[in-house]
Amino acid sequence: MKMQLGLLVFGFLLILNLNAQNPTNKWVAEIGTAFAGYTKPDASVVGGQIAYQTPRFTLARYFKWNLTMVASFATAIGDDQEYTTFDGLLRYDFGNSSDNIVPYVVIGGSFIQAKRLTPTVNFGIGNTFWISSKYGVNVQFLYKFSETRFQSQKSHIYPSAGLVYSFGARSTSNRIWHSTH
Repeated sequence: MKMQLGLLVFGFLLILNLNAQNPTNKWVAEIGTAFAGYTKPDASVVGGQIAYQTPRFTLARYFKWNLTMVASFATAIGDDQEYTTFDGLLRYDFGNSSDNIVPYVVIGGSFIQAKRLTPTVNFGIGNTFWISSKYGVNVQFLYKFSETRFQSQKSHIYPSAGLVYSFGARSTSNRIWHSTH
């Protein structure tokens, strides 16, 4: 329990700096790393307490109304625990996707291939910090809920971090005339 709380606090603190794409620059790609973290009782069912995934590939497109559609793929390479995830998420960025620091919330689902193919419902928070007009750092914290009827997969946390590339150059200098105040 202390480890889960510690991971939750750590993940939340990492997420305090975000930026997603915007209506002008719709497409971004990300390469990163992630892990699935299970409780000790659940670890015996799934084959381990932590399953690392590197690399994690993400492609995202800004839709409209501050919403971004996200597709991700990650698999455990070099880990004894089998875990491959196909994620589909919808991000909401609170209308600040043109800023250099943009927090967001996500909801979506996954198909996890471990002992068996299992669906999950996902929700979480994230943040992208744009360090230049093309590159940023994204941090995300998901909770993947697995129904109890699926015995081969348990609910778990899923933090991730990665390097983001914007296919369109973004302005990293906010101008006073762009302010809505």
